[in-house]
Amino acid sequence: RPAEVLLILCLSRFIEAIHYRPVVLMHGLTAGNETLINVKRWIETDFPGILVVNVEIGNGAWDSLFMDLNEQVDLFAMTVQNHPGLKSGFNLIGWSQGGLLTRAYIERYNNPPVFNWISWVAPHDGIYGIPNFNAICPDWLCPWINDLMDDLIDMKWIDPLFQRHCSIAAYWKDPFQMETYLETNTFLADINNERLLKNETYKKNFSSLNRALMVYSTADETVIPKESGIFEFYAAGSDYTIVALQSSEQYIQDWIGLRTLNEQGRLIVRSSNCPHPNFDDPECKKWFNLYTRDLLNNTLLS
Repeated sequence: RPAEVLLILCLSRFIEAIHYRPVVLMHGLTAGNETLINVKRWIETDFPGILVVNVEIGNGAWDSLFMDLNEQVDLFAMTVQNHPGLKSGFNLIGWSQGGLLTRAYIERYNNPPVFNWISWVAPHDGIYGIPNFNAICPDWLCPWINDLMDDLIDMKWIDPLFQRHCSIAAYWKDPFQMETYLETNTFLADINNERLLKNETYKKNFSSLNRALMVYSTADETVIPKESGIFEFYAAGSDYTIVALQSSEQYIQDWIGLRTLNEQGRLIVRSSNCPHPNFDDPECKKWFNLYTRDLLNNTLLS
């Protein structure tokens, strides 16, 4: 019957036009996109035919630490905007510092738009403390990291020039000197909308996400405090009391839209016991399957 044949042809072409939404990956500190090769393979295996773009900023490991974070965000935006396969939007995974960069992209650009955003062990509310850098870059490979940490402790973090050439300094947040942090910080205080003058575009863009997943690790020795991965940080004047997300001014005042997302059931906060540098290891894939995989299972119409 001609009508039935026509219907079958139309349906087949419609099905052919549907494809998985692309996924963009962003690596972390002292790393290049090679650290996410396993994750790329997991996604490609689970979703045949999917486009996975594994971004690297500059030369990867070196520039992740020594390039201005604001410039890194701009380069990330340029990369995704110039990719023809991403023009209709994508899901986005940011690991460690990559979680900060991807969130900054959403707040400042979000063009092309992010559908689901996944953040793994990122220092969203800053860091304050000496991390176990040997876990991600051993002393024989990065002997200068101890000197950088000494500089941070010696108050060089307040120097905007130092922050532009040491990415860690741009999200170093001293709970004993919050006013100085707000006055001098060149990156985190801005994307967290912590200053008196708020950027409503940041909140609008971040609140537009379909889902936002933040995962922190109970075994994290790199992000200090580890709870920063879910927007929890030390109380002002303390380096031991952690303020819960929903008790924080960030959440209560809804500076970037976390409360909006949560009240609408679009914010997901989870924990794992996978060490910070091991989220791409096969033994940690169970956490990928448990938390991340389903957020990548969505489609676009060509």
